[in-house]
Amino acid sequence: MFERKTLKAWYASNPTDMEWLDKPSWHQFRWRMPNNRWVTASKQISNDKMLRKILSKQGPRDVYIGTSSWLNPIDLPKLTDDERAPPILLDHLVVFDIDFRPFCHRRLERARLAASALLEWLDEHEDLTLRSISFSGGKGFHLIFSDPNREMFAIPDPKTREEEVRRVRKALLKRVLDAGFPVDPSVTADTRRIIRLPGSLHGTTGWCCFRITREKLRQPLKQWKKELPRHPSAKRMPYWPSSLPQMLLGLKKRLTLKKKSTPSTGTEQATRTGLQLSSQVIGTKERSAVLLWIPRRWGEQQLERTAQRLREKKWTPAFAFSMDQRELVIVPRAIPMQQLRKTFPSLGFPQLSGEIQRLGHYWVDISPVKPGDGAMEGELVPLGIWREVRKEQSNVPWSATHLEILKRLDIEIETGDEEVAGRREPAVRMVVKN
Repeated sequence: MFERKTLKAWYASNPTDMEWLDKPSWHQFRWRMPNNRWVTASKQISNDKMLRKILSKQGPRDVYIGTSSWLNPIDLPKLTDDERAPPILLDHLVVFDIDFRPFCHRRLERARLAASALLEWLDEHEDLTLRSISFSGGKGFHLIFSDPNREMFAIPDPKTREEEVRRVRKALLKRVLDAGFPVDPSVTADTRRIIRLPGSLHGTTGWCCFRITREKLRQPLKQWKKELPRHPSAKRMPYWPSSLPQMLLGLKKRLTLKKKSTPSTGTEQATRTGLQLSSQVIGTKERSAVLLWIPRRWGEQQLERTAQRLREKKWTPAFAFSMDQRELVIVPRAIPMQQLRKTFPSLGFPQLSGEIQRLGHYWVDISPVKPGDGAMEGELVPLGIWREVRKEQSNVPWSATHLEILKRLDIEIETGDEEVAGRREPAVRMVVKN
């Protein structure tokens, strides 16, 4: 963490970015000091010069701005405050926050891919105007939009107006989450939310929250990472997480190393180590989720036939991940194994029927592979919903085991009142492959 004098010096010579705001003085500004004390601006701030003068004296660790515009943003009453008159909400930015922990190149690249895919999806499905894209300075990106629909802001009663804005934003958030995008669910619908101010320093990493273009977001991080501003003493951005299997799965117990048996050839062979996930729903009798590596050779007809079969069986939703230019599909439902054995051939995976009959479940690779020389390869990257196989009401219970896996891969599913079978205890193993 940076010392206060270092932070003062930074803000004395580095501007914040307010060009994307219509009127900064309508927004609330807050910052966190190095001792974790929070400070809220006691007067309206209209421009960068005014804010920098304050920040260069305060030396804050992190600087934030409210996502809403208020007639008077100073000393806002809480939502639960019935003693004071409700504030007058003038506008509310639509913000999506995508983070992938921990702070490293690979996780940030995953966040970039997810943010870019979300931006394309919003262009196609929602009537929003892009206002800003920013690298947070830490683990992800913020997509910020204006909403051209002004009907909500014409509601005369201030309290009813804010309630309606929150309701509309919650409906939008649900559509985005149902589409499989890993956004922070606590941000978009909160009219009192604050987000990191572009141009401010991330007090933990030392990298600057910085606005980028749509074109940059489409390009791999490695092409423009060096352009991102940061403090000379900023934290190094590692390429990989410090311990990839543990970060991927959040494992607390030591994994058992299992070596696949191979015929002896009398010569030493190179080995590769990786993690595998079982389809078994832990804590149930003969139930399994669907875990499918899609063959590269499949054409559009075969892909759509498999997707349509999943819809017909109501084995939904199906989430796609990529690794080494291949796609892994996960359906987190607790399906009776006999049903799977009968259905797998029509899905295009007859060999899995034999695996289930032999083992009672089957294993799939889910982690990067570490060759004997120590270099890492590939990584699961979330792609969202696979081929429009979206969540439907189903008689098949959810698999608690695989819901937990998806959660650890930054995808959370709202199960509502539907049945959840098994335990949140993923069956994983580390294997050595010759």
